[in-house]
Amino acid sequence: MDRYFKGSIWLTVLFIIGCGATYQSEPTREPRITAHGNPYFERGNIYLKQKQYRKAIGQYQQALRLEPEDAIIHAALGWAYYNVGMLDAAIAAGEQVMRLEPDNPDVPKLMELLYQARNQRR
Repeated sequence: MDRYFKGSIWLTVLFIIGCGATYQSEPTREPRITAHGNPYFERGNIYLKQKQYRKAIGQYQQALRLEPEDAIIHAALGWAYYNVGMLDAAIAAGEQVMRLEPDNPDVPKLMELLYQARNQRR
């Protein structure tokens, strides 16, 4: 699979599964640990699986220091932010994914769901 396709799948799983539920929702599938070798991303995925979202956020932020243009890491960070109720930060991460994958047809729909969730909380 090419990186774009994997990123699309990852983003879709992360946001669609969670956006219809409360912010404390949990993914129904385990996060995939990629083979691209970023140890922070891999640890972030482990924390995400364990529902230790704040630890996952820290690891994903470190992962982005190594790979700031990786859409998958931004998507995972957005998912972790979403799960701790940080909707503005989740939206910012989603906007980064949109910037990095502008041709991804799923991203605008997913962002709309995040905007709606944020507006409902205000």
